[in-house]
Order: sequence, then structure tokens, then C-alpha cells
Amino acid sequence: MRLRFTCAAMVFWLLTAAVPGLAAEPEAPARRDNGIAIMGGIFSPDVFSDIVTTPWDTRTDSIYLLSGSYNRRLTTVLNHLDIEVEGGLGRRFGDNNSAEAYAALGLRWRAFPWDDFLTTSFAVYPIGPSYVANLSSAEVSKDGKSANWLNFFSIELTFAAPSMPELEVLFRLHHRSGVFGLINGSTNGADFLSVGARYRF
Repeated sequence: MRLRFTCAAMVFWLLTAAVPGLAAEPEAPARRDNGIAIMGGIFSPDVFSDIVTTPWDTRTDSIYLLSGSYNRRLTTVLNHLDIEVEGGLGRRFGDNNSAEAYAALGLRWRAFPWDDFLTTSFAVYPIGPSYVANLSSAEVSKDGKSANWLNFFSIELTFAAPSMPELEVLFRLHHRSGVFGLINGSTNGADFLSVGARYRF
């Protein structure tokens, strides 16, 4: 009886090894090319470079931004670098009551050595239009040359639990400016320190 059972087990093992269709294969992780996010931010009168290099000295003003965005991954290159687009709508309140909108092209790196414990991504949105209906005096005072239409630029860091990669917590430096003076001579526009969450599907 034991011999028959052993022979049957060996035959089954040989069949599953030889015929891939009979062997159970792990499912590939879902790509989740789309994302919807909601973010809240506070305005900083400091310039972008100072915020990045000395974030612990960053000042804030009483201008707040609540925004929502839609994100779409277009393709992936080098196995871990996503090329994506994003569009967002927001509302400023506090000392500046205004609508805001932007669209941007983005690059997102998705490979970090600690991803098995904390799934991480880092994104840069280098170019895209940014529109603000009513400029704040705080924004204009940065260099006196701000404009309703400027360039959108942002850096973003996201974290997710490996068991729930579809839900990300994000930290973003939301920036708009004239690209070193190319647009209306503006070198500084507005900077918002933002936090939020994104759902990917």
C-alpha cells in the first residue's frame, strides 16, 4: 500500500514539473497604473532650494492648499523607473482665497533595499503648466515677478505597507515658478509643504 502511494506521488510530481500548466504559479503583482490622491499643504515664504537643503529652518505662512490629483503610469523603463502623468485641482484658503490647477510629467523610482518592510517610491515632476486664479501677495513678494501661469515642479516621497501597496502615504514639496526666469522673469513662485494619501488601482 505504501509503495503504491509513493509511486503515485512520484508520478504526480513528475507530471507537474514537466507540464507547467499543471503546476501552480505565483500571481504577478497587480500593476495598478492609476492613482487618486488627496493632499493638504501649507505655504512657505522660503525659496525652493532653502527648503530642500535646510528643511528644519523652513518658515510657514497662513496660506493653505487642499488639492486632489489623478495619476497615470504610462510605461516603465530600466525595470524600476516609471514615466507618468498627473493632473490636479486645488483650493487655496487662509490668507489667499484662490483656485489652482496643474498638469505635469513625472519620473518615479520604485526600487529601494528596504521595500520588503516598507514599500517606497521617490518621484520628480519637472515640467508642466501651473495656474493660479488669484495670486497672493506672499507669492508675488518672493521676487516681484510671479504670474498666474507658471511651471509646475514637485518632488514626492511615498510609503506603503507591503501588504497594502495600493494605499500610499505621500510627502510632497509642491512648487511653481518661472523656470529660472524663463517665464515672466520669475525665479520664485509658491511652495507648499504637503502631506496626503493616494489609492492606486
